[in-house]
Amino acid sequence: MNEQAENINVFYKNTSVDLYTHNFYTHSHSHYEIYFFHEGDCKYLIDDHVIELERNDLIIMNGSSLHGPHPQRGVPYIRTVVEFSAEWIHPIIKQLNVPMLLDPFEKLTNFLYRGIDQKSLDQMITIFKTLHLKKVYLADLTASDLEKRLLEGQIANHLLELLFIIYEISNKEFIQIPMANNEKNNHVNRLIAWIDQNYQRNITLDEMAENLHLSKYYMSRIFKDTTGMTIMQYLMNRRLVRTKYLLEMYPNKSMLDIAMESGFESSSHFSRKFRNHFHVSPTEYRNLKLSK
Repeated sequence: MNEQAENINVFYKNTSVDLYTHNFYTHSHSHYEIYFFHEGDCKYLIDDHVIELERNDLIIMNGSSLHGPHPQRGVPYIRTVVEFSAEWIHPIIKQLNVPMLLDPFEKLTNFLYRGIDQKSLDQMITIFKTLHLKKVYLADLTASDLEKRLLEGQIANHLLELLFIIYEISNKEFIQIPMANNEKNNHVNRLIAWIDQNYQRNITLDEMAENLHLSKYYMSRIFKDTTGMTIMQYLMNRRLVRTKYLLEMYPNKSMLDIAMESGFESSSHFSRKFRNHFHVSPTEYRNLKLSK
């Protein structure tokens, strides 16, 4: 089962010349993101804040905020992006007893690091390249199961190395993105944290609003403005991410148990939403993972 192939994505030194020349390409996702700007002429948008990127800028994002680049036409835009699943990395970090490694993503939210020392830069770039190569090797269909398991372990280990470096530089010179602490963003972050703690049961917008002491209308509006999706869309995505994890990690767990543990009202409701979102049934998805 190739879990790392699904739970970590690496795009090393991606280069574009004419990319999104008219508007910012904004998106959001459930993965944490490490974005490194190698060179080019590019502005970067996170929510309503625009950053004029400089060479070797590093941005740490929790993924839920709308974000995206706007490169200058005709100038090579070179960046490295590493996305990884919190669902996957949390148990590894917990076992090592180093929960602070995710503080830059979970407490600082969206941060721009500028002026990173050369030693840390060299270490990070080496790890970016190594992660990229390991992912390429992992995709090789001729590799044996043992080789793939070793590669998966190496990929997780290299990501941990990267997280240790980022944690260390977070205690040094950095520039905080101003929007990270504004009132609207704080409300959205509180809402996301509340959903992440309660999504496994039946919850409503009224309950969310009451617990967070916000009006339902205001809460819904700022969430959509910030993330690009409705609260209920985020809730459904959160539940579906959980079901993917359970399908992969517990091959003998029944569909009903997975549905109930992820906050769905029934196994049929779970199956319908899963197929609509991933274009395969839960059973087909599980079988596909088990066959790898």
